[in-house]
Amino acid sequence: MKLLCIDSEQIYCDIIALCAEKEGVVVESATNFNDAISVFKRFSPDIVTLDVLIKGGSGLELVRELKNLSGKRFVPMIFLASQTSDAVMNRCFKCGADDFIPKPFSEVLFEIRLKTHMRHVELIKEMYRKNKALTYYQAMIEREHEMAHHVLDHIQTRSENNTDHVMITRLSAASFNGDLALVKTRSDGARLAFVGDFTGHGLPASIGALPIMQAFFDAVDDLLSVHDLAVQMNRILISILPDYMFCAGYLLLISPNGEVTYWGGGMPNAYIQRNDGRFEYLHSLHMPLGILGVSEFEVNLNSIMLHPNDTLIIVSDGVLELKNSSNEMLGEDRVKELISEAYPNTPLVVAQLTVEKKLAEYRKESLQMDDITLVSLRNAC
Repeated sequence: MKLLCIDSEQIYCDIIALCAEKEGVVVESATNFNDAISVFKRFSPDIVTLDVLIKGGSGLELVRELKNLSGKRFVPMIFLASQTSDAVMNRCFKCGADDFIPKPFSEVLFEIRLKTHMRHVELIKEMYRKNKALTYYQAMIEREHEMAHHVLDHIQTRSENNTDHVMITRLSAASFNGDLALVKTRSDGARLAFVGDFTGHGLPASIGALPIMQAFFDAVDDLLSVHDLAVQMNRILISILPDYMFCAGYLLLISPNGEVTYWGGGMPNAYIQRNDGRFEYLHSLHMPLGILGVSEFEVNLNSIMLHPNDTLIIVSDGVLELKNSSNEMLGEDRVKELISEAYPNTPLVVAQLTVEKKLAEYRKESLQMDDITLVSLRNAC
């Protein structure tokens, strides 16, 4: 710890040096305005003591100058002054002083006040060190997040783009999306789709996304059955996810003739908006992926037909649980109403954008608590 004593009277410089050196403080002194600035720049003290009256200038102006030279460093400025009126003390604190001790002063009092300011300086230095470390780790985390975003986004681009027959909406509640929406047409003309909702949201909810996406696209290339792919995805998640995490999802294969073979676990019912206005549902009957072991995993499949211009709509629970400014959930009835108004006899792109707009209008300024995923598949036959 270093202290700069600025005083025109040498006796006070000697007293302050004696007291400070007892506490292990290195002391240098200056007796006039210009010397004080010069020594301050060279010595970079942690604490400064000075008088109001200084040769070659004003102590008040000197404090302002030294505060500017300190930059972001916290350097306590302690006035030791024989002028002790309220007006003088007020001017001292207004110009940036941190303490005021009247002259003549008790050495004991000075030592007590010096120790207090030394503790303050150490605390501020420690805060600066921790802030610097936090800034470093924050930058590291941001770089890691950027890399994870790049990897996930890169493999996600293999999924089909939005068209008149496929529309995917993914709205994140955090920087990372814990939902997956993958659609790809196989070489035999069948369309494979997976809509998954991992536990929670953000980066922790995305840790299982990469191996699941890789398994999905490998299955597209290998023409793997829905049965075998569901088993494989469950085995992957059992091996990598902690006990408290899982992935609800729908895995579907839509054949060129409109037959849908699907597995569903832990998801809300999916909607089928028939071209004639009727409503039907896909039911998610199983436990989510990543809960049951290989021998216990339920892999029974169901099937249903999509007729020409029928639309299959899959939503994550983030849609059903979306809250408005009155803290009311959107709920299944309102979602069904949105779908029945938007999709029949309307181009799929227009219908999906309409639903997105309605969801935004419902939420308004309220906080989105979960990732939102909405996938629409229209029979192209």
